[in-house]
Amino acid sequence: MKTQKKRKVDQLSTKTLYLFDRFVSERKKFEISDCILVAGAPRSGTTWLMEIFEKIPGYSYVFEPFQPEWFPDSLNTGFRNRLYLSPDVNWFKGEEYLKNIFTGKIVSRFPFYKYKISMLGNRLLSKKLIVKSVRVTRLLPWIEKRFEFKKFFFIIRHPCAVVASQLKTGYAGYHNETSPYDDRFPSLKEIINEASEINFIKQSLIEKLKKIDSQEEILATTWCLDNIVPLNQKNGKRDTLMYEKLVTNGESELEHIFEAIGEKKSLRLAIDQMKIPSLLTFKDARGLIKNSNLQLSKWKNSLSKKQIERIIKIVNDFDLNFYTEDIEPVYDKIPF
Repeated sequence: MKTQKKRKVDQLSTKTLYLFDRFVSERKKFEISDCILVAGAPRSGTTWLMEIFEKIPGYSYVFEPFQPEWFPDSLNTGFRNRLYLSPDVNWFKGEEYLKNIFTGKIVSRFPFYKYKISMLGNRLLSKKLIVKSVRVTRLLPWIEKRFEFKKFFFIIRHPCAVVASQLKTGYAGYHNETSPYDDRFPSLKEIINEASEINFIKQSLIEKLKKIDSQEEILATTWCLDNIVPLNQKNGKRDTLMYEKLVTNGESELEHIFEAIGEKKSLRLAIDQMKIPSLLTFKDARGLIKNSNLQLSKWKNSLSKKQIERIIKIVNDFDLNFYTEDIEPVYDKIPF
């Protein structure tokens, strides 16, 4: 009975927040030129980065605008799990939908933020948006060609760390195609089809992918596909951030970032937020954020040696060999 009561309270809170956000959005006009876009593979630190930027006065965020249960309007665009489009392809429904997202005209049916007066006040008074998504990494060159943001950040994290976290949480940014759109892992057939649609992926690599047979290899492949598209199609407007550098040299990295967006006055607030685990960090990992070495190496304790070898082999097959079995990347090899 207590559980049912709590569920009803949660549903009421969600509906109240949705109505509040809709009320606010109908009375505001957000400019795309003020928008900060944050993207990266699932479990790469996108939520953490979004929460850091949200400490800038005047900003509120949009969380995962292509999650179909939260944003049912996204279903009308034809978007599917991990859509890839060449920058020259027209996608009018998607372009119109994203324009509405970047200008705050569409809000989440299931708002993802804490029900606090300070948060409500921030969303009420905000004039600029942070849009965060793990589902648009393979659309980034397409998006960049059509929209002019204030700043655009793409974050990359060690594939072993990402895969270990996905295996633990069950979250890889894929969902069922029908309601209730539960989270799931992609299938081998699915990722092979996805790789085949990317015009610069060689057939010889696709033939190699057909031979993999473990969950960690499938997830490593999605990591590669998520990262290789934006890395292969570079854009001077985009800032690529390495998760490991943010963890080991956070204050210095944030200083450069906040100078680039003209928000140095908010740097101290951002540095303080950096020391707080994100809303999606599991309780047993929250203490690790205070120790950079433990934070970066925790995947070594959750993956077997064989799993690590399989993941790194996939990464090497994609020529993304700036990540090895070391906890930090070989920075000189990163292609940007």
